[in-house]
Amino acid sequence: MKISLFKKYLGATIGIILVTFIILGAFLMAFINKYWDGLEKDQIRDSIDDIGSLVSDCVETSNGKIWIDDRQEWEMVETLARSYNYDLIVTDSEGVVYKITRLDDNIKRGYKISDQIMESLYEYKSFETYEGTDDFYDDTEVCVASPFKVQVGLTTTLAGYVFICSTDTLQNDLPWQVFKIFLYAVIAALIVSIVLAGFISYSQTKVLKQMNLQAKKLAVGDFSERITVKSNDETGQLSRAFNDMADALEKEEAVRRDFIANVSHELKTPMTTISGFIDGILDGTIPPAKQESYLAIVSEEVSRLSGLVTSMLNLARMESGKTTLNKTKFSLPETIITILMTFETRLENKHIKINGLETTEGLNIYGDQTLLYQVIYNLFENAIKFTAEGGTITFNAEKRDNRIYFSIKNTGKSISEEDLPFIFDKFYKTDKSRSEDKKSMGLGLYIVKTIINLHGGEIFATSDTIKEETCFSAWIPEN
Repeated sequence: MKISLFKKYLGATIGIILVTFIILGAFLMAFINKYWDGLEKDQIRDSIDDIGSLVSDCVETSNGKIWIDDRQEWEMVETLARSYNYDLIVTDSEGVVYKITRLDDNIKRGYKISDQIMESLYEYKSFETYEGTDDFYDDTEVCVASPFKVQVGLTTTLAGYVFICSTDTLQNDLPWQVFKIFLYAVIAALIVSIVLAGFISYSQTKVLKQMNLQAKKLAVGDFSERITVKSNDETGQLSRAFNDMADALEKEEAVRRDFIANVSHELKTPMTTISGFIDGILDGTIPPAKQESYLAIVSEEVSRLSGLVTSMLNLARMESGKTTLNKTKFSLPETIITILMTFETRLENKHIKINGLETTEGLNIYGDQTLLYQVIYNLFENAIKFTAEGGTITFNAEKRDNRIYFSIKNTGKSISEEDLPFIFDKFYKTDKSRSEDKKSMGLGLYIVKTIINLHGGEIFATSDTIKEETCFSAWIPEN
């Protein structure tokens, strides 16, 4: 049978409360019994002194015999004994019973107290027992004895012994009364605790239930629900973390959808072109004289597809964290010259002038040479693509604050303020403002940003619409 978390919390709380009260009750009763036992013993000891003094006042002795001389005084003794719920036994000096306050089969006048008890009285001048015994009344549970003396002439002599016997002591009653009070308090506290524990458990599990429902919705792609956060404790922090996770998943899902849509579009366009031209060649729609030019277009589209797949694979490796940086120290000027040589024809055809290469002299970079080569290559390619004929590309580099800073600035049509925040996003293209970017896949700058971030650096872009200049600036740690 499935037990809900609410029931588990409530059961555990009630169990803890019960165990706590049981332990507290056990200690309380042990303390009360011990305390009251001592208090009762002190009370009986005090009583034996008071009663013994009164018995001395009403008893006379002669030749070892005793008798009640003052009946009124003896009645006071009996009244005092009844007020304490005691029974009295008065014996002579030999332990022979002379007077009792209650008739009993065990105790009668003339009965001789046992030698063992009398020996204790002779030796210690007192006797105490707190256990049931047959030496006195049938129901005696506590008995305390003490000698009493009388004045005979000018001397004080031992007259006999007074025994106080008790059957219904406070020790048997008061602790039970205290326990009943404690029990009532426990029941009341338990009811209140169950109500409070139930409320708290429900409040805590309510959030977990919301998380459970939201997790099920997340599992089926519904990212609309959020948990209401009402506290700053661990549950509140967990709720915020859960909401943050839902936000991240929602954004990731949006990126995934855009990614699939963009990839589908990027793959569909060249594949449609390739299929159309090949079908035209095969069915004779395209005459032989034009087939070579169309095959060149097909070749270009195949190259574009290959580049897209390669870029996608590289991105997948970098985004999955499987890319390991192979850092070495290499020359920045040599890297730039190698890259510019690959663009030599395009630079000459557009009459583009390169400035600032002197700032790189003697400057070395510590990083993954292959990946940083791709960064600089992509930035130069992007700059050449959008630099107007006869324009200028300016490269600048410097070492400052344990960082290597470099930038590539080109003249030409600037990037609009609407497009600028998104140019490093995956598959984003600025076709509206830079119509020259018709064949771009929208991955070059995203790859650049990813590589720079892998090196622990940053990259950002600025564009001046008045001067019609665009600049990409980046930095990476020196070591």
